[in-house]
Amino acid sequence: MPRFRTLSLISAAIFAALFLNACSKPQPTDNRAADSAAVQKADEDWSAAAQAKQADAWVAFYADDAVVLPPNDKMATNKDAIRKTITDLLALPGLSVSWQTTKAEAARSGDLAYTYGTYELTSDDASGKPTSDHGKYSEVWNKQADGSWKCIVDMWSSDLRVAPAPAPKRKHHAEKSSRKRRHHAR
Repeated sequence: MPRFRTLSLISAAIFAALFLNACSKPQPTDNRAADSAAVQKADEDWSAAAQAKQADAWVAFYADDAVVLPPNDKMATNKDAIRKTITDLLALPGLSVSWQTTKAEAARSGDLAYTYGTYELTSDDASGKPTSDHGKYSEVWNKQADGSWKCIVDMWSSDLRVAPAPAPKRKHHAEKSSRKRRHHAR
């Protein structure tokens, strides 16, 4: 029994030491409010930069490993594909695009954050007539080694309903009947 008692005391001492060590470590500082504000400012700066209609100014807000999920298009998973997606968007005639952050929230860890909000986009259609779109977006941000924030996932989608596909053309009933009569008349 003394051997069991010795093991129990040693185990209790080890547990106590580990517990006290864990409790004595300083807890990380909670910078969520400052990080959230920094991400919101970065998103606002990004929207302002979009007004310049320069792909490089826009793409500079993406991290090197970013993914862009544009509406009605393929996912862009590298800088070249992202640059093409943004260049195509910026090439729309008469383009004006902006977005407004509704919420920005950073994780307690201080390395990730997300934003979501609304966007407005206008451009000219093929006939030169102005068209407009509005919708929502969501972004995931990552804090970089230099302390700046870069977008790692960017997704937006329209609030406008997609126009229904045209109904398939149906042949007139009389035309079908006359073909049947001709076929049976032979």
